[in-house]
Amino acid sequence: MAKPESLSNQLPHPQYRPDIDGLRAVAVLSVVFFHAFPEALKGGFIGVDIFFVISGYLISGILFGSLKRGTFSFRNFYARRILRIFPALIVVLAVCWFIGWLALLPGEFRQLGKHMAGGAGFVSNLLFWQEAGYFDTSAETKPLLHLWSLGVEEQFYIIWPCLLLLAWKQRINALKMAVLIIAGSFAVNIYTVQTDAVQAFYSPLSRFWELVAGGTLAYLKLHMIPVGQRVGLAVNSLFSLFTARRLPVVRPILLHNYLAFFGLLLICCAAFFIDRKMLFPGFWAILPTLGACLIIAAGPLTLVNRLLLSSRPMVAVGLISYPLYLWHWPLLSFAAIMETRTPAPGVRLTAVALALVLAWLTYACIERPIRFGRFGRSLRFDWPRLFGMNARVPALVLSMVFFAALGGVAYFKGNVRSTTLTADIVEQTKKLDFALHFAEWSPCPGEADTWNCKILNPNKPPEIALIGDSHSVHLASGLAAVKTIVEQNIMSRNGDGCFPVFEVERNGKRYYDCEGDIIRKGIEEAIQSESVKVIMLSGYGVWKIRPFDDNLHLEEVSGEEVSENAAIQEEALHKTLARLVASGKKIVFFVDTPVLDFEPTECVPVRPLYLKGHLLKEPCALSRALFDQRNIEYHRIMASLQGDFPEVEFVNLYDYLCDENLCYASRENMLLYRDHSHLSADGSRYLFGRMKEELLRVTRESTVNSNGIRVSRLQGADVRISGSHPL
Repeated sequence: MAKPESLSNQLPHPQYRPDIDGLRAVAVLSVVFFHAFPEALKGGFIGVDIFFVISGYLISGILFGSLKRGTFSFRNFYARRILRIFPALIVVLAVCWFIGWLALLPGEFRQLGKHMAGGAGFVSNLLFWQEAGYFDTSAETKPLLHLWSLGVEEQFYIIWPCLLLLAWKQRINALKMAVLIIAGSFAVNIYTVQTDAVQAFYSPLSRFWELVAGGTLAYLKLHMIPVGQRVGLAVNSLFSLFTARRLPVVRPILLHNYLAFFGLLLICCAAFFIDRKMLFPGFWAILPTLGACLIIAAGPLTLVNRLLLSSRPMVAVGLISYPLYLWHWPLLSFAAIMETRTPAPGVRLTAVALALVLAWLTYACIERPIRFGRFGRSLRFDWPRLFGMNARVPALVLSMVFFAALGGVAYFKGNVRSTTLTADIVEQTKKLDFALHFAEWSPCPGEADTWNCKILNPNKPPEIALIGDSHSVHLASGLAAVKTIVEQNIMSRNGDGCFPVFEVERNGKRYYDCEGDIIRKGIEEAIQSESVKVIMLSGYGVWKIRPFDDNLHLEEVSGEEVSENAAIQEEALHKTLARLVASGKKIVFFVDTPVLDFEPTECVPVRPLYLKGHLLKEPCALSRALFDQRNIEYHRIMASLQGDFPEVEFVNLYDYLCDENLCYASRENMLLYRDHSHLSADGSRYLFGRMKEELLRVTRESTVNSNGIRVSRLQGADVRISGSHPL
C-alpha cells in the first residue's frame, strides 16, 4: 500500500523565524493582560490585530511558495490547517462544556452550547455580531467569546487561497489584487466603524485588510528585492531632489533597525493609549497592523528582533501562544461567573498562571504530537484518503463535528444537570427570566413585531398606553398585577434602548432617533387613539446623561459632555411632553428606579458552584447617597419639567425602593432586580404593591420631595401580590 503523500513536500513552511514567535508572544501577552487587568493595559486587545498580520504573512508565504513550485493542493492546505487549529481547540471546548455543566445555570449553559457550536463551525464572529444589542449579556459571561478571531481567520483561509489560485492561473498580478483588497476592506472598516461599530469589529470584510497586509509582505519577500533596500533607494531618490549630489546609499541593516524600532513603538502606543471607548478598528487599527508589518519586514537580524523577540522567554511564550490564547479567557470568564462579579486581582493572576501551565501541557502533550505524528504511528492504517493523509485529520474533523453537535444539544435541551439543581436555585433563576415581565401579556393584534408591542387583553381596546425602553417593560409585571389595570386594559409600546421622547437635532446631529421610529409611532398612535385615555412614559434617563461602564461605575466623561447630554435630554422631554399635554390625554411620567453598582445575583445563592471563599453581598442595597449623587442631573431635569408641565403626573418609583440610607435590591430573600438596572418580575409587583393608590384616578394632590420634584400620590390600588413587603 502506498504511503500517504507527505505534507511537507506539498506545502513547505517558510524559513523559520524565531522573532515571529517572539512577536506572537507580544500579541498574546497583550491580549491576556488586557483581559486580566484592563485598567493596566487599556489597549491590549490590539494583540489580535498583530495575530492577523502574522497569520496572513505565514499562510500567504506557504501559499505563494507552493504555487510557485506547482505543488499547491487544497486538500493538503486544509489538512495542515486542521492539524494546526483543531487539537487544542477541541480540548478547550471539551473542558468548557464540562465546567459549564458543573457551574452554569440552564440559560447560561444554553448560551455556552450555542457558542460551542459557533466556535466549532468557525462562525463565532458572525454569531457574536448577531447577538450584540441592548440585552446582550456581559462579555465576562461568555467563556468562548475570544473564538471570534478564529472565525475571522478561518473565513480568510477559505477565501484567500481561492483568490490566489485564480490570480495565479489567470496571470493576474497578485500584488495589485492584494492592494485592492486592502483598500476595499479598509474602506469598509472606516465606514462601518462609524455606522455600526459592532459590525466593524466582528465582520470579516472589515478585518481582512489586516491579514492581507501580512500576505503582501510574504509576496514582496518572495518576488521582489528586500523591502529595506527598496525603501533605502526611495529615501535616497527623495533626498537627491533637494541636494546637488546623491547621498551615500543608506545601509539596509541600519534602515531595518529603524523599521523594527518604529514598529515596536507603534505597537506600544496602541497597547497603552488605545482604549475601548475609541472607535475600533477604524483608523486606530493602523497602529498595531503597521507596527507588526514593519517588524516582520525588518527581518530577524535587527536589534529588536534578534535581542528582544528572538530571546528564549519570548520564543517560548510564542510557541504556546495559540493554546494560551484559547485557555486564558475561559478561565477568567468562569472565574467571573462563579464569583458573580469581577474576580479579585489574586484570582485573575491565578487564572493567568493556570492558563500558562495548561497552554504548555496542551502544546507539549496534544498539539505537537498530533500535528507532527509523534505518537500517531499506531493510527496510520488504511483510512479513506479524504485528505490524502492518515487517520489524524478525519479523526479531528469528526471530533469537531461531535462537539458542534454537543453544543447544539446543550443549546436546544439546556443543562442536563439542571434536574439535579436544588428547588430553591431553580425557582430563583426562573424569577430572573426577563420574559416573565410579559408573562401575562399577548402580542398586539395585527402586529408583526411581537416584542415591541404587547397588550393585556387583545380582544379589548386599550385605555392605557405604556411607552418607553426596557425600563418601561420592567414595569409590566407590576401593572399586570393591578386589578383595575387589568380591567381597563393596557398596551405596551417599547423599543430596546429607546428613551420615550421624540428625536431632536442639535448642532447638526440627531439624538434619540430610534430604529423604525418605534417611539414616535407609538406616541402618535396613543395620541390619535380614541380608546387610550392615559399615556405612561418610562425610560432609562440617567444612562442617557452619563453611561455606566462594565464595572457599573459612572464613565469618566467631562462635565461639559454631561451638561450637553442633560441639555439634549431636557430639550427632547420638553418637546415630547408639550405635544402630549396638547393632546388632552392624561400623562404619567415614571421617574426611574435606582441603578445598582452591583449585580443582584451577588446577594443570593443562585448558582450551583462558587469559587472557594465566595461571600454574598450584605446588605443587598445601593447607598442612597451614591444614588442621589449619580442622579443629580436627571433629577434636576425632572424638577424643571415639573415646573413647566404641572398637568403631567411625575411618579417617583425610587421612593418605593429606597429609604433614607439605602436603595434595596432584595427584600426577605426576594430579588427585586434581575440585573443592575432592570426590576425582576417580583420586584415589579413589589413596587406597585407598595404604591397603594389607584393608577387610573390620579388626584391633584402632590408633595415636593427632597429632590424638589412634585410627586403624585395615587389612590386605591388593588394589587394581586402575596405577603407584605415593608422596607
